[in-house]
Amino acid sequence: MRDKDRYYVRSLYFDSVDNIDYYSKLSGIEERKKIRLRIYDIADTAVKLEIKNRHSDYIEKESSAITKKDAISVINGDYSCLETYTDSIVIKAHNIMTGQVYKPKVIVDYDREAYVYPEHNVRVTFDKYIRGAFSDRLFDGNIGMVPIIREPILVMEVKYDRILPEFIKQAISSAISHHSAISKYCMVREVLA
Repeated sequence: MRDKDRYYVRSLYFDSVDNIDYYSKLSGIEERKKIRLRIYDIADTAVKLEIKNRHSDYIEKESSAITKKDAISVINGDYSCLETYTDSIVIKAHNIMTGQVYKPKVIVDYDREAYVYPEHNVRVTFDKYIRGAFSDRLFDGNIGMVPIIREPILVMEVKYDRILPEFIKQAISSAISHHSAISKYCMVREVLA
């Protein structure tokens, strides 16, 4: 594994007016999605517009960069700026968000340590200090964030392109104390409800 990287992550999650993404996760529906804007510093000028899709046990993240100005327009409910992009991910997000009337729901912050094994693009990440707020102020550093996990628990995610090498599988299985499908979006909504 390559040396670790440490960085900050902030995501603003969107959901439909009837919270279809939230209830799809709670109901255990195997085909579901989440839409979010993601930054790594509140001073960022480029923002990732992401669709995280779940197909049974397979998770696929689609990501495209949009400008900060366009992100602010989207946060304010004006999706027309997305019509200027030709990227298929932005077009897909625009269609979902306008068709199902998506609105900002919660912000999730955390600190991440990431380890990379280049073969098969394996990424093992550890997220800690997970915090959340019912807010749409993505670029505001003064939001009153609430700790979501109070115990000293790390959330580990393992991502890879095709094959997870056997030695990493074995290391993970011996180190994991509790395995579950965690949604930081849902955790924040449940704790803050």
